[in-house]
Amino acid sequence: GKIVTGYITDVIGSRKCFMIGFIFMSLALFWLLLAREMWMLQLFAAVFGFAYAGCATPQSPLLAETFGLKSLGLLLGIVSFEFTIGGAIGPLVAGYIFDTSDGYQMAFLICGILTLVGFVLSMLLRPINEELGETT
Repeated sequence: GKIVTGYITDVIGSRKCFMIGFIFMSLALFWLLLAREMWMLQLFAAVFGFAYAGCATPQSPLLAETFGLKSLGLLLGIVSFEFTIGGAIGPLVAGYIFDTSDGYQMAFLICGILTLVGFVLSMLLRPINEELGETT
């Protein structure tokens, strides 16, 4: 997935690839709410995995395009740290939801909604230089 989305990023741009990744992650998570058979879980895993790569691969170029190269290392470190925090807290929250509701449906729904929020926020990304009236 990362190799293919790396190529796609080069062709259509990192922001568009990021947005497509969020759309497909959302679709996969909402699909998971309906999954009742093994093939449905397998389809979820394939689509979600590919979509996740669609957000992971263009991450560094998107930061560079949006904020420039001066502090790219710092920004990439901050974003990576936030991903790690989410990766640590997410399973705890999902487990709590399972324990209190006897299922993962609400956790999947929340994740689907959060990926839609990510899509909307990625639509709003604009390079800093563009806001200043300069071309990049």
